[in-house]
Amino acid sequence: MYQRKVQITGGATFFVTLPKVWAERIGLSAGMVVTLMPNDSGALLLVPERLLGENRCSIAMGDLGYNRLQREVISKYIVGYDVIEVVGTRIRPDQRRTVREIAQALVGLEILEETQKTVVLHSVVNVKDFPVQRTLHRIFDITQAMLNDAVTAFVNRDEELARDVVERDGDVDRLVLLVSRQFSLLLRDLLIEEDVELSRLGFLLYHTVADQLERVADHAAKVSQATLALKAPLKEAIECKFKEMAASSDSVLARAVQAFEEQDTELANAVLDEKERGERLFAAARLTLPDDQPEDAQPISIAMDSLLRIREYGFNIAEHALDVPTPQASTEA
Repeated sequence: MYQRKVQITGGATFFVTLPKVWAERIGLSAGMVVTLMPNDSGALLLVPERLLGENRCSIAMGDLGYNRLQREVISKYIVGYDVIEVVGTRIRPDQRRTVREIAQALVGLEILEETQKTVVLHSVVNVKDFPVQRTLHRIFDITQAMLNDAVTAFVNRDEELARDVVERDGDVDRLVLLVSRQFSLLLRDLLIEEDVELSRLGFLLYHTVADQLERVADHAAKVSQATLALKAPLKEAIECKFKEMAASSDSVLARAVQAFEEQDTELANAVLDEKERGERLFAAARLTLPDDQPEDAQPISIAMDSLLRIREYGFNIAEHALDVPTPQASTEA
């Protein structure tokens, strides 16, 4: 940390000197342009011209299997690299197909160059092309549809619909990874705040809510997998209670997301007021109802537990709706 005294020149202009060590380290020289950017906290950020060629990385292909290579590419994608180069002494056709399949699972990552020794992936997505508000709403739409279809599949033992729900989980994952990438870019390049029109704290909340919705989608897929394990149709009492639990979870989730998107603290508090009233009823049903159909006790317990988890994620989102920062009024010099 550096400290400087504010000085005045010409009787009207405030100025401070820049630390020489810092300026030399980043290559700052006379005549270069720096950007001064105020943020919501009242701080003024000084950002030098962006240096070219830094936003690139490489991954050694070697004998990496699909899962390891996928983790490597996703981690570089999330960190915010624009160019990811996969290199090897000779990349086999099956390895190229693996790279291509991984790239297709990530929003905006395209193969723009290939040689015998390299496959170069470029991120062609601009943060302005995918406003986080719109992306979050799309994540919710997919997640809610997955939940509703998972409940329908479980009640009707519809294995085809259950498998379809499981497949759609990948659509949510792609969008959540995109939000994670945008958040990393925002942390690395503070000027992106102007592009996303959100402070870092505000974007953090969107990132956190997207993560909660991803977990909801995971549990919708889990309910669908439980459907495939059912040995008999649900008994009427279990079916009725399951539908009631599902409706409650869906209502909590939908209103929590609405409260977050609309920054409606009254609605958020109304959702949170339901938390204690329903937890005991959910817990009791989860423990007692599987006993009414012992041959399917495990999948019924799994599905009911997932509904309870989904409800809890809804409450988490409602709490985040209370945390949305109110932008401070700014003045321009």
